[in-house]
Amino acid sequence: MNASPHGGMTAPQNRTMTPDLRSVKTGKTLETLLGALASEATAAEILVSPKPGLVDPRDSGCHKDMDWTTFLLSAAALAPHWGPQARPGLEGVPPSSAFPLLRERGRLMERDMFAATGGVNTHKGLIFALSLWLYAAGHTIRRGQLGTPETLGALAGSPVAGCVERELHPLRETLPPRPLTHGERLFLEHGVTGIRGEAERGFPGVVHRGLPALREARSAGASRNDAALAALLALMSSCEDSNVIHRGGYPFWVGPYLQEVARAREAFDPPRGNHEALLPLDRLLRAHRVSPGGAADLLACTLFVDPLLSPLAANPFRCIFKGNILTEKGGCSP
Repeated sequence: MNASPHGGMTAPQNRTMTPDLRSVKTGKTLETLLGALASEATAAEILVSPKPGLVDPRDSGCHKDMDWTTFLLSAAALAPHWGPQARPGLEGVPPSSAFPLLRERGRLMERDMFAATGGVNTHKGLIFALSLWLYAAGHTIRRGQLGTPETLGALAGSPVAGCVERELHPLRETLPPRPLTHGERLFLEHGVTGIRGEAERGFPGVVHRGLPALREARSAGASRNDAALAALLALMSSCEDSNVIHRGGYPFWVGPYLQEVARAREAFDPPRGNHEALLPLDRLLRAHRVSPGGAADLLACTLFVDPLLSPLAANPFRCIFKGNILTEKGGCSP
């Protein structure tokens, strides 16, 4: 490994190519390719550095029970499952029938994650979110096109349509005979819908914040790592991150947290890679033991959607990866 001029590490450069999905005829091969993209995105999110308050190769952020190798073990355990999560979409299962199938494998994924990490929750939120994106990708590829981020996001949210009404609103009338989850308590106290609401609305954080920020920074000359940091900050500024709200409290989220995220976005220049601009935000999160894990999950989803749809002109299914998220060059080429 060599030192990067923008901090962190760089791996030796290599090139792999995702083939034109329009030329692939077998569903099993499509399933494998989509699973590989999901695995790439999961690993890439781990490697992005320095992520304020989050685990990365630099350190463990606000966490004492995990480091980046814990996340790599989790990513390896989840890798065989991502492709099968695209299968309901590739087989044309309608959105109204898809979620029970996704949830069934999702439980197996959680089991394997906890076994790999010794009981540490590293990717539970990502299992939910990225499984929905895989369903949407499979469903649209079955129809012969991927469309736009907006249409793909809407389809990703369609299996959980109405989940806030079904799962959260009844709590205002009758409480369950069990302890409330953190998400349920946040909804009752503050109306926060978290990842459920994000998904049901078609993942607006990914579509309208993360993906545009990633592409804008990359077009301006930023490395893949620093473009991903720009996307992370955009997601932190917009998503209802239940991790932040639960750990820091609602007043902290709407006040100091969002204010410092806004300052970091203003100060950070992705093409220059001035990581020192992120230090005040990192110090704030460490002081409050707050880790924006919800935004990190949405970053992984962003890193999945980007190569799936890039470049939008010429050939929307072909993407050439150069090295990994830590290298200076990267992105997609027609």
